[in-house]
Amino acid sequence: MSEFRSIPFEGERIEWVVNQPFARTLAKLRSTLSRPKLLKMLIFIRVGGKSKLKAYLNSVAGESDLMILGAVPHGRLYRLLEDGPPRAQMFLIGNPLIALTMMRVHAEAGVYAPLRVMFSSDGPSKTLITYDRPSKMFGQWQESVFQQTGQILDQKMQTLIRKLAE
Repeated sequence: MSEFRSIPFEGERIEWVVNQPFARTLAKLRSTLSRPKLLKMLIFIRVGGKSKLKAYLNSVAGESDLMILGAVPHGRLYRLLEDGPPRAQMFLIGNPLIALTMMRVHAEAGVYAPLRVMFSSDGPSKTLITYDRPSKMFGQWQESVFQQTGQILDQKMQTLIRKLAE
């Protein structure tokens, strides 16, 4: 038999308006955050084990401790189906090592890790960056790891967006 549960919680959407064109903001994002390479991850795990893979992920995360783990080209899909200029792309931004600290306690926390961050054009010279506040998303669990990690991710996202806006 299966069971259905509905678990209400409170979230908060964050919106930043960056005073630069969409293309420039995305270029800065891609030059600021790296993407892990699957082939390298497989080689590291096969040759060096878990410690080598962990070291590789830490190197990809770099100073920001974040990386791009995927992307959804909403704008491209929109332009294929509709006429018009909406320029938008959603990125999965996070760090699997950070996510695992929470997923060890509640695997379902992986629904919110990595973070979903939407970049969209707000006219010719502005970019809107939208995401859900991590501390609110992870705050639905009571364990301290969720409170601490949520606040750390709030700060990491704020630092990232400020860097992109420079």
